[in-house]
Amino acid sequence: MIDLSYDFIITLQNEVSRKFGADTITPSDCKRLSDLIREETTKAVSETTLKRVFGFATTKHSFSRYTLNTLAQYCNYKDWDDFQAQHYVQTDNNELNDSKWLELKNKAVTISHYTILTLKNRSGIPFALTVPRPSCFAHIERFLESDYAATALIAPSGWGKSVTLVHMAEHFWFSKDAKFKKDICWFIHAHAAGSLLLRGFSLATWLDNQLNLGAGENFREYFASHFDKIRGRLILIIDGFDEITIAGDKLKLLYTKLEEFVYSNDLFPWVKVILSIRSSTWSDIFQHSLQYPAFRRYWYLGPEMDEETSINLPSLTEQEVKSVLYNHRIDPATVRTFSEGFLQKLRYPYYLQLFCQLNTGPGQNFVSEHLSLFEMISKFVQTKVFNSPTNTFKVRIIEKMLWLLDLGKAGQHTDKNLLLNKNADLFPAYKELLADNILVEENLSQEVMFIVKVRFAHQFLLEYFSAMHYIKQANDKIDDHMLQKIARQLPPSSYRVGIFKWLLRYAINNDQPEGIHKIFYLPLSTMEKSYLLEYLAIHYQPEGEKQGLLSTVFPQGYFRKNPLSRFINDNFLHFGKKRVLNALLDLSEMPDDKLKIRSILFSMSLLQLDAEQCEVELSNIKKLISRETIDDEVWVSPYDLYLFIYEYLKFGIINESIKDKIYNYPRYLTGSTRHAPTVAQEMVFRMTGMAFSLLNDNTHMLNYTKRIFECFPALVYQRTNSLRLALLCWQALAYLGLGNLALANKICQHTDKVIKTYSFDFTSGKHMEVLQKMILAEIYFKEKELNRAIRIAEAAVEISQKMDFKLLLLAGFKLLSKMYSQVRFDKQYNQAQQQMSLINKSTSFKHFEKVLIAATQTN
Repeated sequence: MIDLSYDFIITLQNEVSRKFGADTITPSDCKRLSDLIREETTKAVSETTLKRVFGFATTKHSFSRYTLNTLAQYCNYKDWDDFQAQHYVQTDNNELNDSKWLELKNKAVTISHYTILTLKNRSGIPFALTVPRPSCFAHIERFLESDYAATALIAPSGWGKSVTLVHMAEHFWFSKDAKFKKDICWFIHAHAAGSLLLRGFSLATWLDNQLNLGAGENFREYFASHFDKIRGRLILIIDGFDEITIAGDKLKLLYTKLEEFVYSNDLFPWVKVILSIRSSTWSDIFQHSLQYPAFRRYWYLGPEMDEETSINLPSLTEQEVKSVLYNHRIDPATVRTFSEGFLQKLRYPYYLQLFCQLNTGPGQNFVSEHLSLFEMISKFVQTKVFNSPTNTFKVRIIEKMLWLLDLGKAGQHTDKNLLLNKNADLFPAYKELLADNILVEENLSQEVMFIVKVRFAHQFLLEYFSAMHYIKQANDKIDDHMLQKIARQLPPSSYRVGIFKWLLRYAINNDQPEGIHKIFYLPLSTMEKSYLLEYLAIHYQPEGEKQGLLSTVFPQGYFRKNPLSRFINDNFLHFGKKRVLNALLDLSEMPDDKLKIRSILFSMSLLQLDAEQCEVELSNIKKLISRETIDDEVWVSPYDLYLFIYEYLKFGIINESIKDKIYNYPRYLTGSTRHAPTVAQEMVFRMTGMAFSLLNDNTHMLNYTKRIFECFPALVYQRTNSLRLALLCWQALAYLGLGNLALANKICQHTDKVIKTYSFDFTSGKHMEVLQKMILAEIYFKEKELNRAIRIAEAAVEISQKMDFKLLLLAGFKLLSKMYSQVRFDKQYNQAQQQMSLINKSTSFKHFEKVLIAATQTN
């Protein structure tokens, strides 16, 4: 155990560092320093001891007088007593020099600095690259200003509690500009006090001993009697009680001692206690206690406290996650490609730590969110489950959990009693699974009595363990029987896609290419195959030393029989997926596949207002369009249509020749067919709406959408077909332009419901969602519902910013400017105008005067 009676350890560390000739000592320096100490003093201090002295390893016992004497002699002092004596006269000689308060403060500063150094060295991410969390600062400040005696940061393992406490301690008490410099902050790790408490000491007695008040003298009573000598508050911060490896009954004893100290501070409001506690411990020790109501009178848990999950420390915000990534020099352009779902996962500090470890240093090539997520989860599970001393029991619990959940078909929660079945052998392993945030307990009962339910902490853990279960049952072989079973038992969903991705990863890592083919032969939905194909393309992109080619995975002619155009959809219309599309171009064997990919690349460039890239894609599309395509399938070539829109937006000119072709649609759209639209037809159907929008011809826009539904009646019933959604948006815009707000609103409400109901199918089709929101916002604006209109338009703008849809963003700010002007929101109006100006300056597209709110419906 660390002896907290030593005052000048930090000063000694600094002296040793200066003598060694370094600003700070690193772990790699300790061996060389040990040799130099032996040469200088003829006495040996081992490398391991030096690591403990400098906080690179946790120490559970005192530093010996021999060690301290030797280090002092290395710094040219007679011994440790001489070192302390000479530095004591250099301490603060102000009016408080003789007070007990200053004596306690000096001791607290020394010990706290040592604890801070130790915790910084234990941080999974280099502490300098971590970020402070303002929400925690606000929690602590509210607590300090309250009458509560204690507070706790409660969260699962890996949530960043220790790092948060360090940032907090430096912010309030130990930095140059600390907010509460007059307070005494005594910051210790639980190892420093745990052993004493278990031997029967109380915290009050322990602090009395540290202060050397003398036999029978109590520091709280002393300062209560000499109130004029109190210069602030006394803050006791204890980190890591949960990390002490002791039996459950002893842990309860330790917390009983803690509670006694907290309760006894009722008469001493200037004494405050701050702890970090794991959620599982809080739930087990405190929350189920019969004294919990009385307990809550003393403990401040804050507005963020969730009684069901026992968490009051919020996960990292998206901006805090990005700050940590930027600190690790992850390219901001790469960070912008991360999906909202992936950023949500990185808000859990342990996964953020793993991601940063995967993507820093030489030879790290997992910066793609798809690859990183699977590597992170695999590493996490290997460390926390399979490499654990209790791995056998943990695997038994997880297998039982999967059986009770029926591999996800029976929901996500199961009863704790059913899971453990009073099997005492499983309890320690179960506690570890809770502590490591693999499993989570929740009280889902509305009654007074607790009915504890258990679930996996995250869905992707359920996906991982379910996939491994299927693989184990199939004797480690991706075969038809296993795949058909999954496809039959699980409905189309992100959960099923997650399981298939784990199977793809397993097939890749275990050289089972036939398993990959079999997955793509399954009757999966278009969106599912889209996600799986994207995962493959990312995995096989040449990066660094990994030169695997996607073309080697599938046999020659595979995508002639199974065209890529069936899988490629709005999921790929994302600025972060250009490399994936380029990889798929090399894989495509059919002209239609290349046309669809090029069309998506053009649409993406148009959304980003990248004129140069639009020209490149136009040139490529022109080479793919044959004369027969125009005659047999469409009334205007996709190339001509794209060129018409491009020339209008860049130069403000209308190509009359192409305009005549666009208006030729009544001659072509006749009759009815059961066939699905071809690739060329789909491209034209989508972009013709935009052409009519630019021409401000609502009548023809409405007529052409109606005719398409008449010619392809099956589209009406295909709710998750993105082409249908696009046509409905153009139809709503046409009704809006013609003044029929009722029909426009009806269509918008329907499309909104479709997007929300079938969110999985429209996860990445954000351009359509933005378009739908802006049309709806315009409808509310015309109906004088300004608050609703502004709220929806701002949501559309937010999505456009995240997706880098500059064209939609410009249209959104134009719409908002009109609304802000109406309600006299001058500040917001000026900001919108400024953003429009910045966008216009960043692009060679300059002619937006006639661009309506629905100025873009691409792909």
